[in-house]
Amino acid sequence: MSKIRLLMLSAAAMLILAILGGRILRQSRADALQDAYSSIVSVKGLVAQTETFTRRVEASGVLAGNKESLVAAETGGRVVQILADVGCAVRAGDPLVRLDDELYGLEAERARIAYEKAQLDLQRLESLYAERSVAESDLENARLGVKGAEVQYRMAQKTYRDATIRAPFAGTVAVRLTEVGQMVERGMPVAQLVDIASLKLTVQVSESEVGYLAVGAPALVTVDATGDTVPGEVAAIGSRARDGARTFPVEIRLAGAEQLRSGMFAHTVITSAQSDPAILLPRASLVPDAGNMVVFTSRGGQAEKHVIRQIGFQGDRVAVDGVAPGDTVITLGSSLLSHGAQVLLTLEEEK
Repeated sequence: MSKIRLLMLSAAAMLILAILGGRILRQSRADALQDAYSSIVSVKGLVAQTETFTRRVEASGVLAGNKESLVAAETGGRVVQILADVGCAVRAGDPLVRLDDELYGLEAERARIAYEKAQLDLQRLESLYAERSVAESDLENARLGVKGAEVQYRMAQKTYRDATIRAPFAGTVAVRLTEVGQMVERGMPVAQLVDIASLKLTVQVSESEVGYLAVGAPALVTVDATGDTVPGEVAAIGSRARDGARTFPVEIRLAGAEQLRSGMFAHTVITSAQSDPAILLPRASLVPDAGNMVVFTSRGGQAEKHVIRQIGFQGDRVAVDGVAPGDTVITLGSSLLSHGAQVLLTLEEEK
């Protein structure tokens, strides 16, 4: 009886062990499946396609007037009147500064009198020469005297006029460089004049990008201080790089920039006339990696890393070289990946 009982207990124990073992095995399998599933990264992607890429060159610089000049005195003297102060709009020829011109006026009057006397002397000698009363050489000297007196008179008149310093072109007085009572000499600047009706932006463009630009290419210029964006176009491209910088000056002429001022910092995007086939990807799909930019593609449920070269930008997308048309590029979740990682891919809908 005791043997039968012992056998029954043994059988029951084995049954319990079998049940427990089955549960443990099932749990282990479930844990393994859970671990495997948790190692799979859910990502989104798109199939790379070749599109038309229009190159855009971005650069920054400082606005300046198409005409900017330091207006200098053409004669010396004491400043007696400021006729156009900072901020004044002037037309070509408008007076800016007046110097004491009293002595210059007297010199001009004396030169006028001398010129008129020389003319009268010539008339008298011509009459005498007709009567054979004077030599021909005396007549020639009188004629030369008239010419010399005329030159002296015209020079005195110009010096008298130069005592009023005038605007060489239409613009706005940006800086006043003199005061009433100050003595100025010939060549000394008295004001800075800027033509703000038409502004330009000069930027430096790298040697790798300048070849894509041409005179007349459209540009958009955004001014940091005001937030205004105004259209423009490339007016000139430098033919020589700056020493040591390997950049070329590019001048952009702005249109409708009356609200802007010379000296404002601005950013421009120039659209090239050249279009090329390229693969365009969302900027978010690019990931920095050890000094390079990489993207991941999905192949057979695994992520593959590709080092790419950025060609240029178009809106929120970047043209790249390093992936082929037809590759499935991961656009969301790339920062969580490494080469060979398991991925669960969802293709994005084409926009």
